[in-house]
Amino acid sequence: MKKRGRKGFWSRMSILMLSSVLALGIIEDGGTLVQAAEQQSDKILSEQEAIKFAKKWMAVPARFEYNYGQYVEPYEVLRTPYGAWGLSWTHPNRSFITYKIHPVSGRLLGYNYHDEYSEGNGPNGPAIMNSKLALEGAMQFLTKVLPPEELANLTKPEVYVYQSKGYYFEFQRKENGIPFEKNWISVITRGDGKVLNFKRIWSEGEMPDTTKMISEKKARELLEQNTQPTMNYARVYSGKDEWKYMLVYNYLPTDPQFVDAISGEMIDGEGRVAKPRPIKSLKEMPPVAAPTEGKGFSGVFTYEQAKESAIHHLQTTYPDLQADIYMLDSQSDDIDSYDGKPRWQDYFVDFGWLKNGNLIGDRDTNFTLYITPRTGESGLRNGPLTPPLIEDNNKQIVDMASAKKTEQAMKKSLELYYIQPERDVNEVVEPKPRLVYRLSGAFGVVDAHTGKWIGN
Repeated sequence: MKKRGRKGFWSRMSILMLSSVLALGIIEDGGTLVQAAEQQSDKILSEQEAIKFAKKWMAVPARFEYNYGQYVEPYEVLRTPYGAWGLSWTHPNRSFITYKIHPVSGRLLGYNYHDEYSEGNGPNGPAIMNSKLALEGAMQFLTKVLPPEELANLTKPEVYVYQSKGYYFEFQRKENGIPFEKNWISVITRGDGKVLNFKRIWSEGEMPDTTKMISEKKARELLEQNTQPTMNYARVYSGKDEWKYMLVYNYLPTDPQFVDAISGEMIDGEGRVAKPRPIKSLKEMPPVAAPTEGKGFSGVFTYEQAKESAIHHLQTTYPDLQADIYMLDSQSDDIDSYDGKPRWQDYFVDFGWLKNGNLIGDRDTNFTLYITPRTGESGLRNGPLTPPLIEDNNKQIVDMASAKKTEQAMKKSLELYYIQPERDVNEVVEPKPRLVYRLSGAFGVVDAHTGKWIGN
């Protein structure tokens, strides 16, 4: 079995650097304080309490004046299961500092310092480009704002030069020595170690019980038997800096492609238990009448009615394209009004294209209709409506079993890692993290006409 990721950061960090971090006395009671706050109460911090925490984690420099504070609800914060206090300070020269503070524990979730030249790295003096100083600054900061157990679960960072004035460090998360996909902490520091940006993407749910894992042998058997790529048209690199549409077998987000390491269930690319999601063209759907209920200045026109209006518009306006259009199963984050009152903003409904009954998997070809609640009127958000141009008259198709055989010959490794399931629009509680296996190896897809592997 192959575990994804790198060895722990602390195992590689030099004794000299670790000593310098400790000598500066920056290990404070941040971790204990955070844990205590989370255990004692779920009460949302006041704005003034959030400000005190912000200043504790990162002092506000001279001449910066408090600008505003705003509590952001959980569903408005990208990839976090909780809300946050957003706080801002500004300088007379238009520099600004922003903080994102956990609304219960007060811990620092994000920080950004911005000015045009990052305090002296502009025309008045060359930037200091010293990766060692930059990393020391990043580690001093992280040791201050992260609990020790969280700090210990970071891998050695990936390092990139940031805008010729500093360095970007990205630390991946691991738990029990196992990588956690798409969980990371990043720090941008200037070349002299000054922190310019901090971001924490860290799933908070209860972790799976690793003592109940299925065997590697069982996991491989389930993956070999039950993975199910979709035959679809995708843009494939054909050489000479050219891309073209080809009919291939590859995995879409809703396809079974992982196996849950605890339950043995097949999991799709969104981290959910995989289930059949048949795609129907508009031609296969019964005619939909234009909605008549709920329109007008006093009515409540719902999102379901908006979908019906959009389908009706396409069925009546583009009758020759019905076999080539389908409504996306996963729609935008559009919801009805919370209080049951009339909604004035337009709804948006997303559609995709088919060719010869096969999905065109390129998201760039999808299109959107707007629906005005007051009138029920639908129309293209961006027009005109033109199907993607794909030239493919080859009738020869290899079956999925053959395609999987080709794929599995190229993907022989077994990877184990954690993933965070995607949260549905109307889902209040974030799903628990999953521990999954997948087959891995070469990157590529299977040509659905020839059955050959296409590397990329």
